[in-house]
Amino acid sequence: MAKSLQEQLLEAGLVSKQKAEQSRKQRKKQARRQRGGDEAAKAEAEAAARAAREAEEAKRAADLERNRKREARAARRALIAEIEQIVASNRADRVPGDEIFQFVDGGKVKRVYVTPDVHAGLTADHYAVVRLRRGYAVVGKDAAARIAERDAMAVVARENDSASSEELDDYYAQFEIPDDLQW
Repeated sequence: MAKSLQEQLLEAGLVSKQKAEQSRKQRKKQARRQRGGDEAAKAEAEAAARAAREAEEAKRAADLERNRKREARAARRALIAEIEQIVASNRADRVPGDEIFQFVDGGKVKRVYVTPDVHAGLTADHYAVVRLRRGYAVVGKDAAARIAERDAMAVVARENDSASSEELDDYYAQFEIPDDLQW
């Protein structure tokens, strides 16, 4: 019968008896670990499995967050496209006019050039100013309401001048104007 490699190396004198015994013990330990006899090896394997699960969960969470952000960007682009479509079909200032309509947006006075008819409609509150990309557009009140449903920040809010002027009239009504006042 053929001898094992270890026995052949011992006979040839290439390996000492102590090295052969150490190698045999090492193989037995390894076999015991594989069968599950070594608790330290089990704990190490469980820790490695737990770390792998945690890494996979972290990756899954990061993927979900990345997908959520991507979907939010896509939804925002779709909303902007929808608003642009509403503005394109209901725009009142297709032809820029010579009159300037000034309004306040974000604490700054802005202006749009409109025709006299559109200017009169804006002052009579038949039209509204809408933010469009980096500029402004004038649309009808019903279109502005549809845009406000989708994005309230897109419609430039105007202060109601009639209410403030009525309050001022009521305040100044208590003062009499002298008859002899000359300008």
